[in-house]
Amino acid sequence: MTRKHVVVIGAGFSGVAAAAAITRRKSARVTLIGRDGFGPGLAYSTKDKSHLLNVRASNMSAYADKPHDFADWLKSKTGAAPTTFAARGQFGDYVRSVLKRAQRTAMFGAGMKRIRGDAVACRAGSGWWRVELNCGKSIEANAIVLALGNQSVSQPGVFADANIAMLNPWDADKIRRIGKGDVLLLGAGLTMIDAALSLAERSRTRTIYALSRRGQTPRMHLDPPQPPPSTPLELPPRLSQALHEFRREVRAMAERGEPWQLAVDRMRSATPTLWRALSIQDQRRFLRHLRVWWDVHRHRAAPEIFARAQELQASGKLRVLAGEVVSAEKSGKLYEVFHRQRGSLARHRLEVAAVINCTGSNMDFTRSNDPLIEQLLAEGLARAHPTGIGFDLDDNARVIDARGQAQASVYAIGPVSQGAFWESTAVPEIRVRAAAIAALF
Repeated sequence: MTRKHVVVIGAGFSGVAAAAAITRRKSARVTLIGRDGFGPGLAYSTKDKSHLLNVRASNMSAYADKPHDFADWLKSKTGAAPTTFAARGQFGDYVRSVLKRAQRTAMFGAGMKRIRGDAVACRAGSGWWRVELNCGKSIEANAIVLALGNQSVSQPGVFADANIAMLNPWDADKIRRIGKGDVLLLGAGLTMIDAALSLAERSRTRTIYALSRRGQTPRMHLDPPQPPPSTPLELPPRLSQALHEFRREVRAMAERGEPWQLAVDRMRSATPTLWRALSIQDQRRFLRHLRVWWDVHRHRAAPEIFARAQELQASGKLRVLAGEVVSAEKSGKLYEVFHRQRGSLARHRLEVAAVINCTGSNMDFTRSNDPLIEQLLAEGLARAHPTGIGFDLDDNARVIDARGQAQASVYAIGPVSQGAFWESTAVPEIRVRAAAIAALF
């Protein structure tokens, strides 16, 4: 029997999880294409020990049917408990081990091949696909899994117009070379906290400013942890009704002495279903008005990281501002940045040694400059999700084309599926999706 050939495009965690799930079933041979290497990606390659995961080890396994795999791996390496928030670099090493195990499994199954390169196009044939690489080579496949990961961070126009190069928060070499002075972090989420912790260790860093529209920062994980109630929190499919019901439940839980974190955790398994039940108008309303509140309560910081960030704020080393940048220009070796605080028309001046972009990836595919994404959209083989986030997908994560038809053999996983499922970027959701896709081959 001829086994199917599946090409997985993208070799970060999403791609590795998908490739591992498929090879474990031994039902198809896999080719894994990695643009910048294989395994951890930038965020999990950091060597800074202050950069911790925002999920406990007990919930970071790459395998849906082996939920304690990472915790067991971590214990064997360091002796750490399952409740530990491991270093990001340690998780990067784990992802590499997952890939190695997948390759060993493939030796006794259908096979697995790794190719370092950049996929720039996918052409459809009759029951097959041809994946074209930037080197001129092409690969034929029966199915494709798009695991493209987080896309490049967008540079705000005010900095692009001023020809100010914003730094990538994961570019340790460039951050190490920042001169003496204050530093501006654009964005106030978990990436901001990681960047602030690194900068605070440098003697040349004075005040660290973090600026976002609302100035909201991540809340803290429960310490010690508590499992959420076994009953999922199911909400009505209308946004206003769902918000009202959620707030009512949080109040009821508070009266019972239960922390708000458990209310958010109870929603987790039901979130994709609720998201897909919302109208496009309600999804857009959520993104405009509620997303920031979701992000800071859902994507929480490890207790030790939260405490350190609070110490930096209390000492004045870290100052979190709510507002927007209105202009920026070079001033010798420094940058002069003017911003307006939220609710004010007054302009405030900052003079900083560097500006670091912590706003997160640009998942608006209508503005993407990725050759593969551009080709898929231009030729109607895929379409952007109506919210502007990632690809439009059906319930089985199959890519929907310009005619509104699901591609029978093209799937998407990880951040590129956020518009379709919302709860799709964290390890627990990615591993479940990887297993579901693998089961289709």
